[in-house]
Amino acid sequence: MPRSSDRGLARPPRVSVVVPAYYSDGTIGEFLDGLRGQNYRDFETVVVSSSPEDRTGRIVAERLPEAEFEQSGERLLPHAARNRGVELARGSLLAFTDPDCVPAPDWLERLVAASDSGHGLVVGAMALRGGSAYERAVHLCKYAHWLPGAPEGPRTIAPTANALYTREAWQATGPFRGDSFSSDTLHSWQAAARGFQPWFEPRAVVAHSHGGNMRSFLRERHSRGEDFARMRVKEEGRSRAWAAVHLAALPAIPFLELARLGRSASRAGWTRDFATTAPLQLLANTAWALGEARAHARLAAHGRA
Repeated sequence: MPRSSDRGLARPPRVSVVVPAYYSDGTIGEFLDGLRGQNYRDFETVVVSSSPEDRTGRIVAERLPEAEFEQSGERLLPHAARNRGVELARGSLLAFTDPDCVPAPDWLERLVAASDSGHGLVVGAMALRGGSAYERAVHLCKYAHWLPGAPEGPRTIAPTANALYTREAWQATGPFRGDSFSSDTLHSWQAAARGFQPWFEPRAVVAHSHGGNMRSFLRERHSRGEDFARMRVKEEGRSRAWAAVHLAALPAIPFLELARLGRSASRAGWTRDFATTAPLQLLANTAWALGEARAHARLAAHGRA
């Protein structure tokens, strides 16, 4: 991996690992250590930080001095930071993950192999770092459909905590929407519409840690649900009638989502973890549904979310 000062002279790497950072000094060190331990070596790392502190940059310089690090002068939401990272990236393959993840040594090797087998958009598996009921509930709410142990195959969404795009797929789909936390969902749908269906490779694993507490997680679920609904209404041109139908279905939505999570957890061998944390997941699903309902209520009443 070349140093950033040599980037203009060195042969471009095949893979660019693009990472957004925001007050990531508590976790990014272990993440960078995981990158240093990769079996696959033909990659560069691009970190874009937008928090007004210099600790993250110092850790990157100490742990992975060859990485390209950019300090943004303005706050960037994660997908906007990823877009900026892609602008700096030189690889023909673009790997996305987060600074609170730790990749397994064969992470990049597995992603690249899946891409080489003909998949323009590959999504890897999300393991859990931590074992409390809260952490298991959060993990299942966010990543039940991409757990290690689940069968490989097509997926609807490729979360950017563990995804790899070919340049062809990226250029066909365009950059992420930088103003939404849910942009990877929209991007996955758009990629699939252009012939790049996300492909799940369960052996390409990163382990994710979850901070906070249940109260903060419920607040996050509510705001992310509202964010998702606003994005969907805008991108899909949803009508007031559609919003009214969604509002009428609100009581059933948390239970339907819980059933979906349970099916995916069962396929991956997480049935016991799902069963023991189902009440917490249901609370989180309800918070998300109420966030969506807030946006849909505005659409139904005013014609905009």
